[in-house]
Amino acid sequence: MRAAFLMALALAGGAEALTMTYPHSTTVIHERAGDWAGAELKGVQVQGDTLALAPGAASGTLTSQPLKVAPFDELVPSWNAVTPGAGSVTVEVRAQTGAGWSRWFSFGTWQSSEGRSSLNGQKDAAGQVLTDTLRLNAKASAYQYRVTLRGAGTNVRLLAFNTADRARRTAGLGQPGDRGHWGKVVNVPQRSQMLYPGGGEVWCSPTSVSMILAQHGLNVTVPQAASGTFDRAYNGTGNWPFNTAYAGALGLRAFVTRLPSLAEAERYTAAGLPLAVSLGWNKGELPGAPLTYSDGHLMVLVGFDAQGNPVLNDPAAPNEAGVRRTYPRAAFERQWLTHSGGLSYVITPPGAKLP
Repeated sequence: MRAAFLMALALAGGAEALTMTYPHSTTVIHERAGDWAGAELKGVQVQGDTLALAPGAASGTLTSQPLKVAPFDELVPSWNAVTPGAGSVTVEVRAQTGAGWSRWFSFGTWQSSEGRSSLNGQKDAAGQVLTDTLRLNAKASAYQYRVTLRGAGTNVRLLAFNTADRARRTAGLGQPGDRGHWGKVVNVPQRSQMLYPGGGEVWCSPTSVSMILAQHGLNVTVPQAASGTFDRAYNGTGNWPFNTAYAGALGLRAFVTRLPSLAEAERYTAAGLPLAVSLGWNKGELPGAPLTYSDGHLMVLVGFDAQGNPVLNDPAAPNEAGVRRTYPRAAFERQWLTHSGGLSYVITPPGAKLP
């Protein structure tokens, strides 16, 4: 029996949302008109399956009903939005713990034009925002989100929220894989971040995104992806939701989730869907890696060899010929789950069925 499942979860207001439930995390995806039933709308309207500004409104907000999920102490949002011209989007979240509702925490301002930025300095007794992650000091049982749209033509077609229990992030470690998914590798173009002096050595996230975009027929160069994901406050390109928002702005369906094991990831690559995955390691913990160690690195999981070892496009390779790598399954899974709880970017064509 698989350790995770997709289900329609009844939420407050009677809406139903696509939900990915795993032992250590839950990802709720709002992308249909019914998902916003019962939300408070101010200057925003639901057009088909899209949130847009009401006629004559320069800005507007949607505030969701509270969403009840398994206990969590971390939350990472995602969104897919179109922000033409000076348009922008801001996503805020508050969490409900035993002490009541927290303040509203902001994940900054997203826009396709230059100037996008997370928001530093958000810390109080409830928790803090670490660029792209809300980390709480106590377990929460529910959250509520508020999205603000600004500028003519701005619209939002997807909002996703991954909640996770940090203490359980390695609960799926060592889950047996499916041999039927082994020996399959997605043909993802190989790109090295190290070919770009003066910044490329820290461009692992946009380089990974650019590889997946190319696999889906969108040939965005690595410097273009780095420019399109740059976070002014963070002063870098590693903001997780900014990376999926960038892919979403190009017409794909993209969000952040946390998978419990490589066994679950096998289902994606077997379906032809590569994943950008985040991991970290110390010296000697990831044999064969081009980096001796990393405090946090993104690479693209493209499949598994015949023995079940993960096959990666690792952008830290010094040249494109060395990007394709195979890592020992147990070592890779341990560093992925320990570092990020299995954090992954899911980037697919619109309408693609999730495994």
